[in-house]
Amino acid sequence: MALVGDAAHAMTPNLGQGACQGLEDAATLVALLDLEPDAPAALARYDQLRRRRTQSVVRLSRQTGQIGQWSGAVAVAIRDRLMPLLPASTAMRQLDSIVDWNPPSAAAPTVGG
Repeated sequence: MALVGDAAHAMTPNLGQGACQGLEDAATLVALLDLEPDAPAALARYDQLRRRRTQSVVRLSRQTGQIGQWSGAVAVAIRDRLMPLLPASTAMRQLDSIVDWNPPSAAAPTVGG
């Protein structure tokens, strides 16, 4: 049995990545099962490839949500004044690690971790 998506790594919805990570999980698992006929070995490799990436996305989503949910008047005022000053390029750079994913292939089974 293999858990994928939110069943494997539940995350807050702040980045909209729950289903996306599930699709990446499925693509990785299919590629590895195609390469490795031994299911337990393929599942171990799947876990090895996906764990660091998904933990990183879970962490970034949680951090994004924490900032977005500040409720103190001073904290909200600071956040609301500083966010528009953040260059778009900086905000996009935060997402680079999420959108820069390629599925593993037979030629390069280690890609996608």
